[in-house]
Parts: sequence; C-alpha cells; structure tokens
Amino acid sequence: MVFGGGFKLPLKVIFFNAILYNRDYISNPDEILYPIFGEPLLKTIEFPFDHTNYYVKEMGENLFKYFAGYDIIDYPDVLVRFKHNAVDLEENFKIDGKRILNVDPGYVALEKVVAASTKNFTHRAYLFDNIYADVQLMRKGKSFMPLPWTFFDYKKEFVLDFFDKLRKIIFEEQND
Repeated sequence: MVFGGGFKLPLKVIFFNAILYNRDYISNPDEILYPIFGEPLLKTIEFPFDHTNYYVKEMGENLFKYFAGYDIIDYPDVLVRFKHNAVDLEENFKIDGKRILNVDPGYVALEKVVAASTKNFTHRAYLFDNIYADVQLMRKGKSFMPLPWTFFDYKKEFVLDFFDKLRKIIFEEQND
C-alpha cells in the first residue's frame, strides 16, 4: 500500500460469504470453505433459494443459501483474493461441468456491505484482476438499507441483522 502524499490508510473490514449450494451433493459447505476462511464466527439460518430460478439450470433444484461471517478483519482489497479462491473452489466441485456450489465473498464496512463479482454491471466498480465490487447495502442512520439493485436475499430481516452483528464487531475492533 502507498501512504503519505495525501493517501489515507483505508479502514479494515470484516469478511463474509454468501453461500449457495445444492443439498443433493453437498451437506456441509463450511467443511469445503474451512481451509480458506476458517470456522464461521456467525451464520444466518439456511433458507431455500427459491425466489428465482436463475441458478436452477446450472445448479439443480435443491438449492439452499446462507451467509457466514468470519473472524477475518483486513483491508478491503483482500476481497479480490477471496473471490479468486471462491471461483477456484466452485470449479473444483463441478459435476458434469455444472456448479453445485456458488460462493460470493464480501465484506462489511461501517458504511456499506460489498459483495465481489466476476461480472461487470452499471453499479459495479472494477477493482483489479477481473473482479468487481458490488455495493449491496448502504448505512443510513442506524441500519443498512437496500439499493435499487440489491439482491433479494440481502434484504431479508435476518440477513440485515447478520450484517448489523458483523458491523458491530468491526466497529468495536476499530474503536479499541
């Protein structure tokens, strides 16, 4: 990192994964993710991913999702490495050329929730090495608020509560 000359060190963030998987093939995604992310510090409930059929053709019908937060507090640019690791995992667990696991790393900062993506879109900012930052939620007052492009499952109350808990951890870390 470059410091001085007007550059300011970014604040550290806490990392999470949005984990979508096919229960017909995977019973415990945390075991697969452990070598990279460790044991989850905090998790949401698992819920059926049935509000869209976007992934059904590729991943099958028995899709479930949850969010897992980790005891990984680092600078935001680490997100690129985590996304590359996630893409490699997805590739390693393909069956007949189709994914059965979709892992989207992200981070919680004091002011926003950001997910990594390999796809460009109007609201995504390019980071580097073919990875984009997708701001999913912004902080307004005392809560995270969705944006026009926020994914449906990021808007669920228990998911917003999950992000608030992660935010509290990073807030305490930065104010020690």
